[in-house]
Amino acid sequence: MKKITALLMVLVLVFSFSACGNKTAQEDASEKTEKNDNDTKVIKFWSFHAGGEAEFLENVVKEYNASHEDVQIEHTVVNQSDYTTTLIPTAYANGEAPDILYVEPATFTKYAEKGMLADLSSYYTEELKADILPSALDAAAIEGKIYALPIEMETLGLFYNIDMLKEAGINPPSTWDELYEAAKKLTTDDVYGLVLPVEETAYTLFNWWPFMWMAGADVFAEDGSCMVDSKEMITALDYWGKFYQEGLSPSSLQIGPWDIGNVGTGTAAMQVSGTYVINAAENDYPDVNIGVVPLPSPNNNSMTVAGGQKLAINAESEYKDEAADFIFSLYGSDDITKASEWTTEAKFAYPARQSVIDNNKDIFESGLRAAFTDFYPTAIPEPSYPAEVTDAMGKMLQNVMFGGVSSEDAVKEAKQAIESAMDK
Repeated sequence: MKKITALLMVLVLVFSFSACGNKTAQEDASEKTEKNDNDTKVIKFWSFHAGGEAEFLENVVKEYNASHEDVQIEHTVVNQSDYTTTLIPTAYANGEAPDILYVEPATFTKYAEKGMLADLSSYYTEELKADILPSALDAAAIEGKIYALPIEMETLGLFYNIDMLKEAGINPPSTWDELYEAAKKLTTDDVYGLVLPVEETAYTLFNWWPFMWMAGADVFAEDGSCMVDSKEMITALDYWGKFYQEGLSPSSLQIGPWDIGNVGTGTAAMQVSGTYVINAAENDYPDVNIGVVPLPSPNNNSMTVAGGQKLAINAESEYKDEAADFIFSLYGSDDITKASEWTTEAKFAYPARQSVIDNNKDIFESGLRAAFTDFYPTAIPEPSYPAEVTDAMGKMLQNVMFGGVSSEDAVKEAKQAIESAMDK
């Protein structure tokens, strides 16, 4: 009995030491993991791209993460419509904004003036500044400080279903009257004649600007006074609004107004959209004959708008240097491989850098791209107005499109709102 008792005591001691040893090992492993996690700088990056563009971003994030042990990019894809309207502003308000974000002319000035964007001037080399198109670099700067890295220049054209127009005996429209008559003739119970944006967003304004300019209208005169209530603005609004009011353009869309699927699936015969849909037009709808022409104009003075996304860094980010290293390695490096891939393979857009254009001339002169190359000289940089101005302009459009408000009353309200904001 004594031997059995002694043996049990030995076993108890052995298991006790073993348990203590295992506990210590687990604690050590846990502490080590926690230490490694704490040492890794996680850079949050939000995008809204789909298809080939999303695939490109996923691949470059994976490549970057694989080559950096102490820095990891945490890439999150969110809805494009909500990106600038609610997600980013809300995230900033809650102190949860990503380290890296996209900005466009409609949001850039608002974010920069509110101190939301980090100054990236010190990350630019003189060679890079010289390589970026002057208009693109100017659009990324305020009072001598550069707050973003331009990555592309996107322009608008009129895409159309070649077969639908041919069967209806319609030539691709080149004037406003021709566009309106074509939309009326092509609209059926199943097909809209023309797709235009519908929501009160920056993208709708991006589409609106060239129509406004072609009518001879603008928001401000050269002396800085507000000229929103001009007769030219009323003419542009009357023209834009009647597509919605007469049911020639939809009041809601199943897919985004930037998606060529509106034409590709036969939902619409024509669609105002940009260079960014060319890859999808050619690859996703190979059996659909899709063409593109310059935006129709009232007096053979076609214009388009040059916009495009820029990458910026959250001014409150803990890891500005690391975030800058990632975006500049992609689009600001001496090695233009990734910058070229973005604008020629992942999507089609005019690069913000001259070197990328020069090294890919054959691509910019083929297929649908050739048409955009031809009318690119008519592009005017997308304006960047304070939030109060873009809000007033967006509301003005919605009032005419869906609110039953006359163009005359809509411009008066917009002018009052803009002038009130300017007086503050």
